[in-house]
Amino acid sequence: MGVTLAFAHRKESIWLVVALVNAYFWFRFYQRLPRNALYFDGPMHDLYDQSLVWLSVRWKRRELKQLAEEKLAAITPQPDKTMIGWYKGEATGRQSLAQAQYQNGDEAPDLHQISRAYRTQMYISVGYSYTEGKEWIPFPLFTSTNYQPGKALTWTAKAYAVTKGAFVTPWFTDYIAPLLLGFVSTCIALWRWLEANYPAVGS
Repeated sequence: MGVTLAFAHRKESIWLVVALVNAYFWFRFYQRLPRNALYFDGPMHDLYDQSLVWLSVRWKRRELKQLAEEKLAAITPQPDKTMIGWYKGEATGRQSLAQAQYQNGDEAPDLHQISRAYRTQMYISVGYSYTEGKEWIPFPLFTSTNYQPGKALTWTAKAYAVTKGAFVTPWFTDYIAPLLLGFVSTCIALWRWLEANYPAVGS
């Protein structure tokens, strides 16, 4: 608060005072957080979806390629040349929830209330092309499949989104970082107080 703490007596208690002051401001900050502030906001959900799709497409790339090859193998007559062009994905959980909220209004849950399985549903697709005669077909085709990522992949995507979001969106630095820093500084102050008053603790 811009005030220098100086004790003439009982100097060993100064770290306890620092800890109590830090704890006070930590609780004051927590009490004044906006509703649902500790859940992802819109930009963080965008980052999470992007991370989830990126990881899922790479994890399922071999299966997508096999799916495209099966489609190409079913073409009659067999083309002279084939090509697999792109791999894509789209997270559909938020779209499904928005539709449910439109249809059911307040009865539909909020985004942070839905299950992990519902939130992370997506479809992934692969594009392919082939020749008819000597010419490539004018518009490449694609095939897609629904995919439900497992816990390991979704938590990896979430960890990446939080890490990246700490640098590119204000959500982390506005709400999460102050809580973490306040908690850590309070713990350090308590530890220093214990060291000063109970040397056996720090040894």
